[in-house]
Amino acid sequence: MTEPKTHRHVVRNRKKSSVPLSKLRTLDAVKTVVDHPRRLQELVRMLEDKDRGVRGRAAATLARLSESHPSRLIRLISRLKELSGDDSAYVRWNLTYALGRLGAQFPARSNGFLSELLARLEDENRIVRILACKALAQIAARKPLIVRDLFQNSKKDIPASVERVLRSSKAKPDH
Repeated sequence: MTEPKTHRHVVRNRKKSSVPLSKLRTLDAVKTVVDHPRRLQELVRMLEDKDRGVRGRAAATLARLSESHPSRLIRLISRLKELSGDDSAYVRWNLTYALGRLGAQFPARSNGFLSELLARLEDENRIVRILACKALAQIAARKPLIVRDLFQNSKKDIPASVERVLRSSKAKPDH
């Protein structure tokens, strides 16, 4: 008499199916994108999702990435600028924060999105306005001429916090 086979055939080296970034918590999504840089495009596509919660998680993840790995987001600056006008205030303030961090780290690249930060100074959400002001101040600390020219060309009043940074930078040469 023969025994029935009870062994399952185990397949090795099978590619694991990846969990969608939209299902992960922010910190787990950051770790996944850092470990698998190709998944960054998936994260950007999440910003276009019709679900506000998915867009919010994507924006929060990008804000975290701008703190820990800003160089990975340089290629996405124009895309982030386009998407920063979202109807969700949470998405707008996370993307404004991310753009500010990128501008502070790479001020030479900030020309492409300074106008967007300037527009965010008049946002309906107070947090977005505060973050836009902080972002402009951070950029002004590194490249005061760029920010000064932005306000002169737009004929808008310079916020007090940005003005303080610009005044203190007059003594220092532009980097």
